[in-house]
Amino acid sequence: MELTIRVNVPQPIMSRQAAEISSRMSEFSSRVLLRRRDTTVNAKSLMGIMSLGLSGGQAVTIVATGADEAAAASTLAALLGA
Repeated sequence: MELTIRVNVPQPIMSRQAAEISSRMSEFSSRVLLRRRDTTVNAKSLMGIMSLGLSGGQAVTIVATGADEAAAASTLAALLGA
């Protein structure tokens, strides 16, 4: 499942928010990737999320595959403010 969203957060995503995202994504058995421009990272990776330099207004694509892909994608979208 692929879902393209626009990040809607008041400030750039820093370590605390990235840690929350990676922790929440680790609860899912599905593989969850986050893509911005030409860079794709594992959404369960704190450093991967931080490497994207996400801030409000940016378009990102969530790619989830697995048994709970819909729940994982929607949770990640909510965490990114979509």
